[in-house]
Amino acid sequence: MIVLAIAAMLLSVAGIVVSVFRIIKFGIREFSDALTNPFLILICLFCIVLMISILAKSQYIVDGTHYTTQFGFIKSSFLIADITAIVLDSDTKKLTVYVGEEFTVLSLNEAWNEEFVRALLDANPEIEYSFTLAENKDKDEK
Repeated sequence: MIVLAIAAMLLSVAGIVVSVFRIIKFGIREFSDALTNPFLILICLFCIVLMISILAKSQYIVDGTHYTTQFGFIKSSFLIADITAIVLDSDTKKLTVYVGEEFTVLSLNEAWNEEFVRALLDANPEIEYSFTLAENKDKDEK
């Protein structure tokens, strides 16, 4: 994920450089030039700010009543009382949190999974916690 964020920032910087180069070399001759190049620069700047904020502030928070996911300035909050189930995928080590019919897949450090689940279960002991078993891949291939 870090590599993808860095790649997005590098592409955004390249977009800014190309737009500035076009403005310097060709100028702004038409109305569309006045819209296109500055708009591309603004979009690239927004992408850079978004990627930096995601890299700097991505977290899952469990307090007494809410479970919150935050990726940069994009934030979602759910009531812990509304969580119906948590499933740990033993192959990918990802947690799926079900809130009614909706669900969120979380990628945590494997060592933090148990602590995260324990915090949710402490806040709401009615949550059903389960895990998937890894299937025998040799049987699938035959």
